[in-house]
Amino acid sequence: MINGIDNNLSIGNAAGIGGAGGVKAGGGAGGASFADTLKKSIDEVSRLQQDASKAVDDVATGKTEDVDGVMTAVEKSDLAFKTLLAIRTKLMDAYDEIKGMPI
Repeated sequence: MINGIDNNLSIGNAAGIGGAGGVKAGGGAGGASFADTLKKSIDEVSRLQQDASKAVDDVATGKTEDVDGVMTAVEKSDLAFKTLLAIRTKLMDAYDEIKGMPI
């Protein structure tokens, strides 16, 4: 999941989100739009957070004793969320820069 986000950011042609058809990630035909890729990444972060929450609940209720697995799930979820926040910050910075350009 994190590698997918990094790959999408390195493409460089992510000037717009959404719109009619959206901006193609690779600029070529058949590629997923940037908005679709971003939505998939958000859904993946949400799934990781839900998995981590369930793992913590399972340890708390005694359903499992795999503390290492729970800690791994929590750290994976935390890293994915921090990465998503960093992407949001970069997108907002880019938007502010574009908004401030003279016409």
